[in-house]
Formats: sequence, C-alpha cells, structure tokens
Amino acid sequence: MKREELSREGVPDLTDLLVDRRISNKELSQFCRRRTRSVEDTISCIERLLRELGGPGGRDLMGVPLIDKVRMEHIWRVQKHHVRCIQDLPGVRLYTEVGTATKAGVVLTRYRCARGSTSLESFHLHLNRFIPGTSANALNFQLYLLDGLNRWNQDRGNAAVTTKPSSFMTYSGDLVQCVNTNCLKVTGRPFLPSFRPPSKYTGELLGVDYLLSQTGQPLRMDPDSEETENLLEDVQEDEGEEEDEGIEEDQTPDDTVMNISC
Repeated sequence: MKREELSREGVPDLTDLLVDRRISNKELSQFCRRRTRSVEDTISCIERLLRELGGPGGRDLMGVPLIDKVRMEHIWRVQKHHVRCIQDLPGVRLYTEVGTATKAGVVLTRYRCARGSTSLESFHLHLNRFIPGTSANALNFQLYLLDGLNRWNQDRGNAAVTTKPSSFMTYSGDLVQCVNTNCLKVTGRPFLPSFRPPSKYTGELLGVDYLLSQTGQPLRMDPDSEETENLLEDVQEDEGEEEDEGIEEDQTPDDTVMNISC
C-alpha cells in the first residue's frame, strides 16, 4: 500500500528501505501486527546500545559522559533478569480485527492491540498522583502511598467482580467490617457480602519503609510519639497555603483517578 501511495505521489527510486521509512507509527499500530524480539535479541540490542553510550559516542559537546559507566553496569546486571518479563507470551492473541480500510486501492485489515490497554500497565501513571503537591516528609509520603495503594487495590478488585459501583462509598476496611458484623447480628446477612477483610501482615516492606531499610534507617510510625505528631502537623500547615499548580496539570476526566482522589 505504501509503495503504491508513494508511486502515485511521483516519488522516484522506491527502494524497500525508503518505503519502510515512509510508513508512519500510526499506520504500523493500525494495520500491522508486531511481536517482541526474543530475550537473546533484546539483550543483544540493549548491550550494544550501552557499549555505544559508554564510548566516545556517549559524550556531550563538552566531552562529558552522558551516563555513569559503573552505575549503569550495576543497573543492567540487576535488570537483565527482567528482560523476559517484557516479551510476548507464546499462544496469546494480542491483536483483534476491528474492520478494514482502503488506501491506494489496497484493502487493509485494521487491528486493535491489547498492549497498553490494561489498568495495571497504567499503574505508574496513577502512582505519582497518590502524593499531592510537590514535596512531603518521609512519614506523610508513606501514608499517602499506602492509602493510594489501598484504594487502587479496592477499585481494581471491585471492577473485576462487579458491573456497577457499590452503594457503600468508603475505603475504610475497618468501617466496612464493623458494618458487616453488626448487620449480620441484626439481619442475619452481611451488608456487603463481597467484602473480604485484609490478610495478616506478612512483614513485607513497601515504599519509603523499603527504601530506608536499605540504609539501616527505620521509618518511625508510632502515632503517639512526639516526632510523629510534629511530622503530621506539616500537613495542616500546608493546607492554609496556596494550592500547588502542579496538581492541576491534567484535567482529563478519569474514573480511576477520581476514585483514588475521593
């Protein structure tokens, strides 16, 4: 199709390389089914890129290296094991035919790809929205993060088993469990049968707690300590200040974001 289209435009000397370069990314995403490289090929491409950036080609106009070679070698040694996690699974259909289109007299099949369409793949987009403003101390950052993760998990769990949102609009597990317990005593059935109380804490470290554990600095979470009280007071002081302009960076309506920010 692209060769015929360029020929009609009068482009001379149509080589395969020239035709390939004139195919846009939008056309590739709509009309072409693509697969990831194998683990070996992907590792080879990344290592070739790192060698190029680690040499003379990886310096700016002042001759300063763009990357720290020692740190990059350590990062690649750790992340190399995860290359297989970004490969297409064999036997899984990622493309669905959604129609056809005629271009330059050629009938093309239009596809929709499943890559990038799941809520989990957009998780990192929402992760930075769990933290309001542009700065927070370690304790408040951890509280914001855990609260956001809890709401995210509840939203994804509800979306997986129900077709409409629950009439009981709360993220407090203790409150829901208390309502279910009292409702069971009075009516003989729970108010929210789909609710499952949280599992027992396994000791896994998350967020700031995990980060500080690597440096041997514990995260103080004692609610009765004077230090915790002083840290939490920072939130009340910030509420009286002007609203951070960064919060209004994206006004696009998103059901998931709205649920998280409630």
